[in-house]
Amino acid sequence: MTTILEAKTRVPLFRVFLLAGTLMASPGAALAQSGSDTATTASEAIDSADIVVTALRRNTRLQETPLAISATSGEALAAAGSSSFTDLTRNAPSLRIVDSGPGQRRVLIRGIQSSGEPTVGVYYDETPVSGSVSTSSDAAGTTPDFRLFDVERAEVLRGPQGTLFGSGSMGGTLRVIFEKPRSDKVEGAVSANLSTVEGGKEGYSIDAMVNLPIIEDKLAVRFVGYYNKFAGYVDNVILASDPTAKNVIDSTPAGDPFLRNDKDINDGYAAGGRALVRFTPSERLTIDLAAFYEKVSTQSPGWRLEPSAILGRKYVTSARARAGNYDENRIYNGTLHYEFDGFTLVGVTSYFDRDRVAVSDVGDTFNGRDTAAGCRQYLLRNAGTCTDAQLASYLPATRAIQQSSLYQPQSVKNWVNELRVSSNNESPFQWTAGLFLEDRKTVVRSTLLTANPATGSLYDVDDPTALAYDRTIFDYLKQKAAYVELSYKFFDQLTFTAGTRYYDFRKRVGGKIDVGQIHYSSVVTPYTEAKNKEDGFIYKFNLAWQANPDLLFYAQAAQGFRPGGVNQVIGLPAALAGYSSDSIWNYELGAKTKLARGIYFNLAGYRIDWDNLQVSARTTGTGSVFGLIANAGAARIWGAEAELTADITSNFSVSGNLGYTDAKLSEDQISTIVTATGRKGNRLAFIPKITAGIAAEYTHELNDDMEAIARFDASHVGRSYSTLSPADIYRRLIPAHEMANLRFGVQQPDNDWGLYFYINNLFDDTAINSSSSSANTGGLTNTFSAPPRTFGVNVTKRF
Repeated sequence: MTTILEAKTRVPLFRVFLLAGTLMASPGAALAQSGSDTATTASEAIDSADIVVTALRRNTRLQETPLAISATSGEALAAAGSSSFTDLTRNAPSLRIVDSGPGQRRVLIRGIQSSGEPTVGVYYDETPVSGSVSTSSDAAGTTPDFRLFDVERAEVLRGPQGTLFGSGSMGGTLRVIFEKPRSDKVEGAVSANLSTVEGGKEGYSIDAMVNLPIIEDKLAVRFVGYYNKFAGYVDNVILASDPTAKNVIDSTPAGDPFLRNDKDINDGYAAGGRALVRFTPSERLTIDLAAFYEKVSTQSPGWRLEPSAILGRKYVTSARARAGNYDENRIYNGTLHYEFDGFTLVGVTSYFDRDRVAVSDVGDTFNGRDTAAGCRQYLLRNAGTCTDAQLASYLPATRAIQQSSLYQPQSVKNWVNELRVSSNNESPFQWTAGLFLEDRKTVVRSTLLTANPATGSLYDVDDPTALAYDRTIFDYLKQKAAYVELSYKFFDQLTFTAGTRYYDFRKRVGGKIDVGQIHYSSVVTPYTEAKNKEDGFIYKFNLAWQANPDLLFYAQAAQGFRPGGVNQVIGLPAALAGYSSDSIWNYELGAKTKLARGIYFNLAGYRIDWDNLQVSARTTGTGSVFGLIANAGAARIWGAEAELTADITSNFSVSGNLGYTDAKLSEDQISTIVTATGRKGNRLAFIPKITAGIAAEYTHELNDDMEAIARFDASHVGRSYSTLSPADIYRRLIPAHEMANLRFGVQQPDNDWGLYFYINNLFDDTAINSSSSSANTGGLTNTFSAPPRTFGVNVTKRF
């Protein structure tokens, strides 16, 4: 056979914020959007935090936009050393990212979390991206993550944005806007990092940008490239990178002949870049073309609590086969802006193309089944006793899959087209209207591959002797929508906004099983197909009162939704195949205040009613161990958010945010079709009640050409749980944790160059962000966390 896929003590919260109070920190202010879609530039803003955003699909100042929105500039992201959208959790209250490694991230806002389609829309420029539906119809859990370098700003819109941003934005929208080509000058930038993780390996990264005018004031191109080598820190205590290596600890469990020989297994890499072209043939017309590419290759950064506890050491796994994420993402986008007198026309076409191989160790599923009793249960379905001949076949086949992984190649091809028009004048009447089309095709092949018992390397998927299961799913989603949002300002102080979106989606899912698996109650099945369709309207109402130039109050009722679909369980009764969309109503009161020049304080309080939840469930008597998605139950979420940004002096600034989310089921998850685990009063999974962040930055002039800079930021995430029911044997507590980062160095005042030293996870907290357990892990707890304390140096240069 050929092989493939080689590849402390918690710190009390008061200590973090006490240290924060003694250091200097930085605002999360953002710059205005560049390009033809910006009517107001950053230089026209009152100061660094009163910026221009496009959350309403037209240009508005942040403090005059009557919704809960956090905005962070690329300059602020760079100052904090941020390279991933996961870092935005420091700056935005109620934003939670369940991080299972690169390419495997679930984005949550305001406690809206369940299986199925994403509840938060993630956009890179004008392109929405999504994960693969995988074998569990759960596209939300594998959001791709392009590196944040040469970013103009990031916006986090909290609360449903369904009227303007569509079905993926039921809980909110996360937008990353990259810098665009400039036709007035040549410019470039380089940023290099070298880091080391305590108890792990070294890592490094290089990011570079060059901007080239082709025709002055008409045509320019901009190229960005990067390579990021991850610093590995997870050790496998079962497998060996060298099959001839001996044990380093004698207490190895029987049958596991290697221990702690495969170290720092998650030292993979991400590489990619983008090419952008901007053509402005006239002052009114701008055409942007862009191509993005990113490749990720890494073994899983997950580790297991139980072997870590036994060995007295964190960040170890006992997986008996390789697990990881091997991911390629491509985006192709064309955007046209034309400025008419009184309104702006925007046309967008985007193609998102993703090829991914998800690999997860499942060998523990089959523990204890290699017995005569197991043969009777799984081969004969408790009908008789296995003969010697049946045992001779069953036992070695079962023992082989005790070293196995689910090897799942999957592809997503999503073509999105949008045409919208929006007002661009000073009239009291403002409006936005648009049309939207989406055509998404997903193919998922799910195979069970056996592995080399010594190294855990998977045998070739084309080797029939290694293939213990083979299922293929084809998933097609077509969606069309039309939306409009109208605003009218009365008396120069009171503005009323109403919006609606009509949606129509059609889902078709087909599948086949080419190789069955008795332990999955699965047999060879020819291609079968099921369909589902749905249409409807959602609404938004907003009333804003600008009491004075420094004080805005607003009240909002907004609806969000996400599409239903068709379960992929082959052979499922027709009555269980389809599930419908679920929806929320968000009722919100907010205030945006300017306390003094450069000092802003914003508040929001909300209640969310979530009906017809899409939930993971199981039924009896279907002859399958696979779960399904169904509609059952309801939830109610109460929350509040506060944000402070303060430029105290020209060289000293602080910012902070606080979020409170009380997310519980308001009805049992029981319907006429299924009974799921959740009961009234259960807390929603992965949703902490409290999140908080603080940052401070101080600069000190050393001479005319150099200044010193020090930055500190810290965050707190409260505890949560991995599943709904306290009675669930696979429910796991995700403890509260604090993260603190320190960054200091020297730079030129105009940021032409900089030299910085940093310490991430300053107090070496075991910052667990995700824990889970299931039959696939044999009851062991898979855990994902922030890396241990990391020391690094960063050099930047602009030219």
